[in-house]
Amino acid sequence: MATEIESLLEYALNVGASELIITEGAPSAVRLAGKVCAIPDAPAIEVGGLREILTSMDGESGTVMGSWCGSKWRVRYYRAALGNAAVFRPVLEDCPEFTAIGAPESLNNLLGLSSGLVVFAGPSCSGKTTTATSYVSALCQSKILRVSFLNGAEEIPVKRGPSLVLEDASGDVSQKIDQALRSGTDLIWLGDFDGKTLIPILHAAEAGALVVLNVTAGNAVGVLDALLSSESAENRDLVRNMLASVLKAIVVQRLLPSTQGGSTAAWEILYGTQNVAARIRSGEHFTLPSIIAASAADGMMLMDDCLNSLVQSGYVAAEDASRYVANPARLG
Repeated sequence: MATEIESLLEYALNVGASELIITEGAPSAVRLAGKVCAIPDAPAIEVGGLREILTSMDGESGTVMGSWCGSKWRVRYYRAALGNAAVFRPVLEDCPEFTAIGAPESLNNLLGLSSGLVVFAGPSCSGKTTTATSYVSALCQSKILRVSFLNGAEEIPVKRGPSLVLEDASGDVSQKIDQALRSGTDLIWLGDFDGKTLIPILHAAEAGALVVLNVTAGNAVGVLDALLSSESAENRDLVRNMLASVLKAIVVQRLLPSTQGGSTAAWEILYGTQNVAARIRSGEHFTLPSIIAASAADGMMLMDDCLNSLVQSGYVAAEDASRYVANPARLG
């Protein structure tokens, strides 16, 4: 059974898939440029097959790292109706340079930040973790910083450069953030937002640390919705004011099939200007797309405008872009 799964992993690598999705007793699939596609003639993996290859599956769900077919994989497993299920995601061996990932040039402005909150976002398998890690690596290599990595299992190794890494933090995330601040940490890399620690995160940014995290969302408004909804109603006003004060940038990316083969990225970029802060503080962050669209001179970019540009330049088919555009009128 392990051999059959390894064959599926080999297939995923050969077609350039971002994920291999296996559910015991059901057909397997891959994710290509954001689309889930069935694997032709793939046999269903029998019950127990995933445990055979993963060996360690503690609890109903979890995440493990492994190496198969000459590549490193991050595997998220969980219990499904028919049996176990797992999503295998190939992981880069080396972190790419931030200036070479194909992001808009205006993102280089983020390299000059020394405090506040920077959020990288996108749907599953959009490349947000790669982009965020390359950003953290660039900061660590640019100068000597005191750094705290609180991102759990490291998917892509950060290039630490001359920076000093806090290694001995203990307790839950809130306690680790507190320890990092007491140690004079300059940079905190949190990885995926857990939905439970927003106020400690915002306190860290207020205290002068640069805090970087990931959020699963399709646009900047969705990011703010996710952050604000994680807190109770009685804390909502407090959180809005804190967010308005410390937010430096939200960077959203989405992968689409490229007309030239493979995939290409579409971007949305929001910077924490005074206008943006005022909308967040007043609870009117749902109106931010109009500010983003009118602020290209400040380096901002609306996802709809980026999608339109990709279509007009011939890199993305209009049919593919239309699935993700918020305002079809902007897709000319």
